Amino acid sequence: MNTLRIYFSGLWRDSASPCPWALCDETGAVLQSGNDPLAALPKGNECIAIAAPDRVLCAAVRMPPGSRRRWQAALPFAAEEHTLNGAEENHAVPGPALADGRTMIAVVDKPWLGRLVEACRTAKLPLRRMIPETLLPAPAPAEKDPPHKAWAPETWVLVWDGTSGFLRTGSASGMALDSGDDATAPLALCLCLDAARKDSPTSPPGKIEVRFPQQVPEAQRNLPQWGGLPVALAAGPAWDWRRAPIPDGALNLLWGEFAPRARIGEWWPKLRPAAAVLLAVLGIEMMGANIEWALLAGERKTLARDMEHSFRASFGDAATLVNAPLQMRRNLAELRHAAGLPDDGDFLPLLDAAAIPLAALPAGSVRVLHYEAGRLDIEIALGRSEDFRGLQQRLQERGLGARAGDMRETGNGVQARLTLLPEDGR
Repeated sequence: MNTLRIYFSGLWRDSASPCPWALCDETGAVLQSGNDPLAALPKGNECIAIAAPDRVLCAAVRMPPGSRRRWQAALPFAAEEHTLNGAEENHAVPGPALADGRTMIAVVDKPWLGRLVEACRTAKLPLRRMIPETLLPAPAPAEKDPPHKAWAPETWVLVWDGTSGFLRTGSASGMALDSGDDATAPLALCLCLDAARKDSPTSPPGKIEVRFPQQVPEAQRNLPQWGGLPVALAAGPAWDWRRAPIPDGALNLLWGEFAPRARIGEWWPKLRPAAAVLLAVLGIEMMGANIEWALLAGERKTLARDMEHSFRASFGDAATLVNAPLQMRRNLAELRHAAGLPDDGDFLPLLDAAAIPLAALPAGSVRVLHYEAGRLDIEIALGRSEDFRGLQQRLQERGLGARAGDMRETGNGVQARLTLLPEDGR
């Protein structure tokens, strides 16, 4: 998927302000670029905002104990001593912890960031990340390494156009520099080097790699002649924010209240193993259920054939066969009656089997008895619907099939019809 990079400099004010942008493919190659207002930018691509160095302040602070979620309220106050704004105008994002117990934070002007996020939303640009440009350049050898490789503290990177630029001093530290020239180093660089030798979250570098922006002509990319620096300057490749690799773990300024809503695509890599296991389990379960259903269906067909064979063997092939179990039971009942013997579906055997459970009911519970064709219907009135379930269970324990009809409320309880059948006549 293509990625739209939008550069927000210190000159950006609102949606009418033009922004440098670049549309990059999956390999980082630039497909299109320009300088237009947000409404004119290509739509439908994932957007990454690049914040100019003069818009982001990196500082090391001591955080109170607690989780990173609780830091969201404390960070603006921790950043207040490093900014001219009040705490309510600071948007601070936590970075990595340092060896001395402090935490690196990145601070952005909160109203400016709010206008930027709202302008992107209005322009229908799916902004998911905002990365400080200060934290993008890496020493030349490290650019060939995997993005997750730790920052090499022995080298600082200076992006310099001949009069101004910015400095990256660590994995989450850097700063915008004041002006200078070929003979005079920026004051901020000198102060940063001096602080690194004394007390600083960064270590003194072994060298400073100088990288010129892409727009600086090749003939003008000469190393500055800054005498008095305690470290050597080394030439690095040209700098182009449009093509700079952006590691997955790069500090994202869209944090806290500005964090975008999570998308399924961001969680899918974590959920994929569990989803694969779940699908495999469901597949095995469905396969087993289908196999079991097929076996039961085969047993049912075999049993039906056996019953039909037994029926015809008993009553002849000329008999019309529709429901072998039911016809077999009725024919057996007729044979018993012809021999002067009672059948389980007769009135008296059914009533005898139900007598004990019915006798335990309160007086007057049995309202109506009706017998027909091997079925005994009983109208019963009980106090609660739960009493019917208990009665059904007791009748079933006596070898009867008991089916309850619709229950209706009466003034002093519940009334329903129970249908009793021999157990094999359900």
